[in-house]
Formats: sequence, structure tokens, C-alpha cells
Amino acid sequence: MQRYYSRIYWHFTGSPKGGHEPASSPDELLKKSNPKPEAESVEILLSILGSRVLEATSTEKVGAYETKAFCSTTDIPFKDLLDHADYYGKAAIGFKAEAVHDVFLPVLYLSATHQLRNELIDGKKHPLMDFIKITDFHPEEGHTFYREREWRSTGDFKFTKEQVAAIVVPNQAVKDVRSFLMEHAYPEDISILSWRLIEEA
Repeated sequence: MQRYYSRIYWHFTGSPKGGHEPASSPDELLKKSNPKPEAESVEILLSILGSRVLEATSTEKVGAYETKAFCSTTDIPFKDLLDHADYYGKAAIGFKAEAVHDVFLPVLYLSATHQLRNELIDGKKHPLMDFIKITDFHPEEGHTFYREREWRSTGDFKFTKEQVAAIVVPNQAVKDVRSFLMEHAYPEDISILSWRLIEEA
């Protein structure tokens, strides 16, 4: 079976501070800001698990339009998570696909030079304007947001413990995350993965 998508939708907690600076690629984003430190990323991850709310704290500019606040997950196969750590850190919560499909929408990636660009973002309020992201389309890693396969929800995402499928954290945080899940009565079948596994798989 072809697996170019994931049945687990990941939310990284190490996104650069200061929200989403205007950028057309991850590499451009990295020039403006760095991912949060590992300890802070894990702290945020535990806070999300404790509240069971993924808060809508991001906005982006699409032409002159500023999107509503949103939260996001990414449809990246497990083997490709490694490529995104430089931009979004090494801590992520994985949600079951069914939890995402009924709340989030996939982002429409639009080339900055697309012939319909101005028509789509000329200020008219399109119902899907909050789900458009302008990017470059380039084959090299780091040169396009398209590789992230982002899904967005405008507004907070309130999830249940059963909707969490897996968690990935830096090696030294695995024990603390496991204890946290036990203390908060999360299901025992949630996979807690060390980042070392991703690096060595």
C-alpha cells in the first residue's frame, strides 16, 4: 500500500517564537527565528496534554488578509519527522486521523507566482481564505512549506485522551512524559517515542 500520508497527525510544540513570521519556505522562516529550546517544547507539550486543548494562537498574512487564529497539525509520515526538527523542534503530539478529519481542513498551498494568485487573495472574503498558504514550490528540502502537509482548525481544538495516538520527545524527556500520562490517566496504549528512534530508524 502506498504510504505518502500518515494515519497520525502531528503537532510540533517547538515552533519558532513570535508566531509565524512572513516567509515562503521553512528555510526563510529559520533565518528569522529559531525553534524553542527542547525543555520549553516539552513543557508546552505537557501543558497541552494537561488541558486537553490545542489553542489557536497562530495567524498568517495571505496578501492583505490576516487569517483567523488557528492551530495546526501535519500529515507527515513517521519516517519524515526527522526532516522537520530543524524548524519545529523534537517534541510532538500525534493525534488519531479521525480526530483531525472532522475538525481540521488541509491547507491549500498557492505559488507566489500562480496565475490565479491575485484573483484568490485580492481582498474578497473567500470562505477558505484561512486555509490558504503561499509558498515556493521547490524540490530541495527546506524550500517549500508544501512538504509539511498542514491541516488547520480555526479556533481551539479540544481533544479527548483517547484521541492521542503517540508522543515524540527528546530522549531525556521520555520518562517524565510516561509518568505524566500515568498520573493523568491517559490510555496505556499511547506510544511514547524517543527522538533517538527517529534518528536511528
